Amino acid sequence: MLKKVVLTSVILVIGCIIALSWVFVKKEITEAKLDLPQDANYYITQQAEVELPKDIQKILRAKYLEKFYSPWDEPIANPNIDEVFWIVPSLLKRPAFGPNLKRYSQEDIQKIYNSMDIERYPSVALKAIVTQDTSVRAVPTILPSFKARDDYPFDRWQNALIFKGTPVLITHYNITRDFAHIQSGFVYGWVQVEHLAKITSENEETLRNTQKYAIPNTDKIPIYNTHKDFVTMARMGEIFPIKKETQETFIIYIPEKKSDGFAELNRVEILKNDFSLFPKKFNLLSMASVIDSMIGQFYGWGGELQSRDCSAFLRDSFTNFGIYLPRNSAAQARYTENLIDLREMNAKEKEAYIIKNATPFATILWLNGHVMLYLGVLDGRAIVAHSAWGVNTSKMFNQSMNLLGGVVITTLTPASEKNGVFIKSKTLLDRVRGMSDLYDYILKIAQEG
Repeated sequence: MLKKVVLTSVILVIGCIIALSWVFVKKEITEAKLDLPQDANYYITQQAEVELPKDIQKILRAKYLEKFYSPWDEPIANPNIDEVFWIVPSLLKRPAFGPNLKRYSQEDIQKIYNSMDIERYPSVALKAIVTQDTSVRAVPTILPSFKARDDYPFDRWQNALIFKGTPVLITHYNITRDFAHIQSGFVYGWVQVEHLAKITSENEETLRNTQKYAIPNTDKIPIYNTHKDFVTMARMGEIFPIKKETQETFIIYIPEKKSDGFAELNRVEILKNDFSLFPKKFNLLSMASVIDSMIGQFYGWGGELQSRDCSAFLRDSFTNFGIYLPRNSAAQARYTENLIDLREMNAKEKEAYIIKNATPFATILWLNGHVMLYLGVLDGRAIVAHSAWGVNTSKMFNQSMNLLGGVVITTLTPASEKNGVFIKSKTLLDRVRGMSDLYDYILKIAQEG
């Protein structure tokens, strides 16, 4: 009896301490320690090189381009309004915070909703091309929307970054016609009209008949015209149609918008040393080089500030090898149709399973709202590359957001040393739900031909 009383008393005391800790908790933002080598090549040494079938690059290239040009293949607007305008239910709820950190009024939100002119969707079906790296927005405005005053950088109206030269279908305009609703091979949303140009059948044929494409070897390579004027920044994951090849250069097509609203395909010369033919052959060294070109870059929710979030990092990484991934993390994890469910395992079992079964530099690890690329093992721990804002930790009277702030290499438990014993936040490893292997996907594609 005495033992039960003592045990009950201890539980009550601990419960009270936990309750008080949440009442008087101190919230702070700190930087997570990045004490692992931030060089993907470092993790290759103990990994076996992957072997791929002959001619797989040709197969992957064809499948990638089929998806890339799909908006022009079937110029029909998606009739599923709930899917196209997925933002509407959350938009019309309690208004979020704007750039001045004040709540939008209900009148402000209603005005944005009315401007979408949803009743008339779809109002057009125009083949077009993106003429400037630009944002795809959930609503037709460049204004941000934050759930809370301290919710930066999570602008909930920012959907994706779309690169110059991407084929799209314009399906609708807002009332003022300064935004167009587009369909691309990977995302729906609103794009500023000034960053789009309609495509003629002649120019469409020119692009679709292009036999070779170039892809940058590093991120953010400036491209200039013959007058040395800046044209665009070549981004990792962006492909460029090749018009002609010389001993030292590629001559590529760059779309520009003319005054009549149609695209003109300008020809620009780039150095072969800075670019490779698309797609690259998938191997550890090539993937490590791709990752290293983005290590340390700022985190960008939905491509905010033309930076990358977790799914954009993976999309742009695997584009190099002819793999066209979807926009969001859950869709990416399921894309290969070989997702392994890890939810029933505890953290220790998950990590052991991942280390034993995952393919370094090719396996996606997925948790709700986040994806990571498995690199291999170091000192018995699974190592990943990912673009992440930060991880939460908790201990008595203290909660911390530990900033990662961009593309980093970490274990699956970064900053966990800041967690408490009785009060602690779940680690990335705790939250991992599944893994999918893109190497197996490539092999499957090869077998299908």
